[in-house]
Amino acid sequence: MSAVTRFALVTVFAGACSFTPALADVSKVVQAWRTDDGWLTELRKHSDGAQVCSTGKAFRDAHPFGLSIVQSGPTMLITLVDEASPPSSGGPMKFSAGPQEFGALSSVAEGPAFATAEQESGKTRQLVSDLPEQLVTIDVAGRQYKLDLSGLAKAREQLKVCEAEAMR
Repeated sequence: MSAVTRFALVTVFAGACSFTPALADVSKVVQAWRTDDGWLTELRKHSDGAQVCSTGKAFRDAHPFGLSIVQSGPTMLITLVDEASPPSSGGPMKFSAGPQEFGALSSVAEGPAFATAEQESGKTRQLVSDLPEQLVTIDVAGRQYKLDLSGLAKAREQLKVCEAEAMR
């Protein structure tokens, strides 16, 4: 796993985990935006000065999990954090709604998360722009997660604002 991917995962874990003592001083929230549908977008500044944007939402299917879209410079990742049942392996992360498949991205397992491959940032960016605001299923490593992506359009807008702020 590359340094950028680890950096993005640390950002997500710092924002998503309720107890992260080892990560507590790694980054701080500079600015945050929320949607009425439960999406939280954050601009975080790390101790080395790097700024990372992420937008995410908590879900509950068979158990709670979270989905985040992380942007750091040219790199965009999707992470799916499942603390209740941490993954042991990655594989293709397939996104679909009913019979329509929106795409599949390579993923790795790291701690309690699946993370898409950094070298697929272009495909990730396209997939994120194509995802609908409806019930979507993610299939990865023999697991299925159902997510209601209501409010994603607003979260994507907030992510763009965050990216502009990070570039200042």
